[in-house]
Amino acid sequence: MSSNSPDVATNDRSGYWNDYYASGTAAQRPLPSQFATFVAGELEGPHRVLEFGCGGGRDSLFFSSYGHDVVGVDASEAAVEACEALAQALGERSTFMAARIDESDLVERLHVETTTPLVVYARFFVHAITDREELTFLDLAAALTRPGDRLAVEYRTVRDQSGSKVTGAHYRRFVSPAAFQANTLARSFEETYSVEGFGFAKYKQDDAYVARAIYTKR
Repeated sequence: MSSNSPDVATNDRSGYWNDYYASGTAAQRPLPSQFATFVAGELEGPHRVLEFGCGGGRDSLFFSSYGHDVVGVDASEAAVEACEALAQALGERSTFMAARIDESDLVERLHVETTTPLVVYARFFVHAITDREELTFLDLAAALTRPGDRLAVEYRTVRDQSGSKVTGAHYRRFVSPAAFQANTLARSFEETYSVEGFGFAKYKQDDAYVARAIYTKR
């Protein structure tokens, strides 16, 4: 089981993130996360990258700059508008989509007929959704992937509850890696890489205790 903050309705969270991203992003290339650089090093040749919870777009734009076909998905329309403006300013061909993961036609909207291998990528997204939404996300990942495609995730774990948080107002829950792994394996993925610890996602004084993992579709 995950350890949750008080439950927050989807509309409340959407409003929060719209306000958070409403100021837009400066028209300069943002630095990617440590996790994005790690995942990029694991990819051989061009991939189709679907990033869920793309936020300000820094990782989507990073993958795009290395020749990957990228779609960034976020429930916040303000975030998507900011990402689109930044991608245009930087000359990147990333595509961004405002959508919730529980929308019934999302698989159809994201699916393309291609032989290019796929990565479903989610950094700091799993702990920003509810337990039920986690299962919806994993069902979505399973529906979008073919054998050999990958799921790459990084999230705050139950061991991160007591640490200081720079972004204290964010909705977050603290995820059990064992429970997440079990839910993922039940959807025809196998774990090919995993690690936990401090030092992977430092931001100012916030040194989050995170789990990061890569799963391959069987």
